[in-house]
Amino acid sequence: MGVGEESTAPVTISDVARAADVAPSTVSRAFSRPGRVSVKTSERIFQAARKLGYRQDEVPRVSTSRTYHLVAVCVADVMNPVFGATVKGIFAGARKRGYMVVLIDSNESSEIESETTKRSLATVDGFIFVGSRMSDAGLRHLAGIKPVMTVNRKVPGVSSVTPASDEGLGDALTHLVSEGRSTVTYLAGPTASWQSGVRWRSLLERARRDGKVTVHQLACPTPTIRGGIEAFDMWRAHPTSAVIAYNDLIAIGFMRRAMACGLRIPNDVAVIGFDDIPFSALVSPALSTVRVNQFQMGVVAVNRLLDMVEKPSHHERQAPSEDVVPVSFMVRESG
Repeated sequence: MGVGEESTAPVTISDVARAADVAPSTVSRAFSRPGRVSVKTSERIFQAARKLGYRQDEVPRVSTSRTYHLVAVCVADVMNPVFGATVKGIFAGARKRGYMVVLIDSNESSEIESETTKRSLATVDGFIFVGSRMSDAGLRHLAGIKPVMTVNRKVPGVSSVTPASDEGLGDALTHLVSEGRSTVTYLAGPTASWQSGVRWRSLLERARRDGKVTVHQLACPTPTIRGGIEAFDMWRAHPTSAVIAYNDLIAIGFMRRAMACGLRIPNDVAVIGFDDIPFSALVSPALSTVRVNQFQMGVVAVNRLLDMVEKPSHHERQAPSEDVVPVSFMVRESG
């Protein structure tokens, strides 16, 4: 660039951050959610932005109290009854505090999650992800801009609500051993599911510690009844005396196919699910399962999120919350 010439390169958030002596993420928060940055810091950022010409006509006024009273909830699959119970809890908790909820179905796609959250940034107060398939880095980046809660998943640096899966699965495995079962197949959930990995590791560690049962993992095509049906056909090649499924839908599909092929449940194979969805007790045989209060998880998640929305300065000084909801093992007819 010659003497007297001006640079035509666009001014970036990093330029504003250097001029204001703050992190780029702080600049992002100041623009997208002014209330999450202190008045003094916001004024310094906006002054630097105006001086540099960074989106000068869009620099907002400082506001420490503005909220949209709208929360975005992104679920992996709205057809899954587990997610439905969680969403009901979120709606109930939000309504009590005067907030509305917009629901996003990601259809098990991290790309859809990313795209819809980008489009929603300017109009919601925060995000709750139920069974998120987005990367850890993506969720952390979003949490630096708006309040974020994850349900059924832990991400370093992001607040979460999860079930005490290891306790429930430990009780399930102990029960199977007491019934004389020595081999167990875990019908795994989606490869991108954090919870599926947690549940497999819990089973593996418990089996190794007790030394009374061996566990094997079998990838299930989809976390649905159809996926359970297809999983049975793969299980038949290497059968075990019991099966623990990633969720109740898989377990029900597995039982349905097993009985159609002439197997008796639990005589020939014990079957245990996870979640205790409403019709788990209604199928025949009634499904033994690990019960999770998904409605409670939704209520906890939205209250934590709204605390962050309404008291941003307090929560910026605190470590991300990690709530764990108790579970219980329900013994029924299937195992």
